[in-house]
Amino acid sequence: MALRIEVSPEELEEIRKRKGEIETRFRDIEGLERTLKALRLRLLRERKEKLERKLREMEDHYRELVEFEERAKRDREFMLNLRRELSLENRELRKRLGGGR
Repeated sequence: MALRIEVSPEELEEIRKRKGEIETRFRDIEGLERTLKALRLRLLRERKEKLERKLREMEDHYRELVEFEERAKRDREFMLNLRRELSLENRELRKRLGGGR
């Protein structure tokens, strides 16, 4: 897996300004190790932030799904009660209509 580092235009300008310092650091093994460690930490931090964002999105979607499910249960219960009431009303109306003949 190739490691790819993206930098903003501001970061690229800073790199260009500090080119000599960076080249010296890359010649120095300890500097190279520090640079590698800093880059690794940056990559891990970016991955962590991305995962945290994804987790928040999933939690939001889950919460919406649970709310939808609860609303659907309430709506179903309401419709069953309404159906029961209409059935009773229809029965009463049939009795009245049948009794008036």
